[in-house]
Amino acid sequence: MTDQQRSAALEAYCKTRSVELRNELVQEFLYLAQIVAKKYAGKGVEYDDLYQIASMALIGALERYDCSKGIKFASFAAPTLMGVVKNYFRDSAKVLRMPRRLGENVRRLALAREALLQQNQRQPTVEELAERMRVSQADVLEAMEASAAAQVGSLDEKLKPGEDAELSDFLGKEEDAYERIALRDMLKKVMEPLSPTERQILEQRYAAHKSQRQIAEEMGVSQMYVSRLERKLLERFRMAM
Repeated sequence: MTDQQRSAALEAYCKTRSVELRNELVQEFLYLAQIVAKKYAGKGVEYDDLYQIASMALIGALERYDCSKGIKFASFAAPTLMGVVKNYFRDSAKVLRMPRRLGENVRRLALAREALLQQNQRQPTVEELAERMRVSQADVLEAMEASAAAQVGSLDEKLKPGEDAELSDFLGKEEDAYERIALRDMLKKVMEPLSPTERQILEQRYAAHKSQRQIAEEMGVSQMYVSRLERKLLERFRMAM
C-alpha cells in the first residue's frame, strides 16, 4: 500500500473494525515490530521472540487506535510496542537464576500461551502448549511451576492468616505530581510562541472537537491549510515530548 492507501484503510478500519482489514493493516505495519525487535535484540532474548511479542502488541495497538485523534498510527503504536517488549525483559529477569533449559522453557511458555490465547480466544491446554513449544507435557508443567514460583506475590496478599494488613500498606505510593508538573511546563513552552491562529486551531480541534472542515469554514481558509498547520503543531508537540 502507498501512504495514502494506508491512511484510507485505517479510516475504514476505525469505522468498521473489520477483522479482515485489521489483519491487512497488521501486515502493512509489521515493519514497526521489526524495528523494535532489532532495537532490543542481542540483550539476552532472541530476535524471533521479540518480533513475535512486538507483533502481538501491534494487533492490540491497532484495536485501540482512534483515527479521530489526528495522530499517525506509527507514532501511536511505537511506544506501545516498546513498552510491551520492555515489560517482557522485566519479567524475563525473574528467571535468570534458573537452569538455562528451564529458564528458556519459561520464556517459550509465555510466548506460546500468549499466541494461543490470541488465536483461540481462550486459555490453552497443557497439550496445546506442549505441541506449540515442541516439548513434552511434563516440560510444560515444570515450566508452569517455575513461572508461578518466580512471580512476585500480590500486593493485596495478607501478610499472615488472620491479619488485615496487606503488603501494599507498607509501600510508598507512586507520586505522579512531578510528571504533571513536567507535562505542564512542556505544554507551556510549546504554547507560548504560537500565533493566535495556531492557538485557535488547537482549541477548536482538541477542546471543541470540531473537524478540520468546520474550522476551515469558520476561519475562511482552506481545509488543506488547517490540515497542514495541524500536522506542523502536532509534530512540534511530539518533538517536545
